[in-house]
Amino acid sequence: MAALRGWMDFYSGRYAFVGKLVGRFYDENGAPTEALRQAEAAMEEGLKLKAESDRRKEQFPPCNSEWSSAKGSRFWCSRQSRSGMGRRSGSFSHQAL
Repeated sequence: MAALRGWMDFYSGRYAFVGKLVGRFYDENGAPTEALRQAEAAMEEGLKLKAESDRRKEQFPPCNSEWSSAKGSRFWCSRQSRSGMGRRSGSFSHQAL
């Protein structure tokens, strides 16, 4: 969603509107169609959901885990983790018997 919004901002800020585009998003008068309004609403909703997801990741950083026969299990959470499993920061280790 953010990529589409960025593309739209890029072109609308750098190029002048010339002519008209008739089709799914604009009618023969150049007016926005219901499909365009729905697409814009979906983009806004997507941006809100991404912002909420970013807030949750800040509160509950993603976590990682690893296992080896020599060291056993290890689990940790940090702001640098990339797995997407949200948890509070911390770590613990479990050694295999």
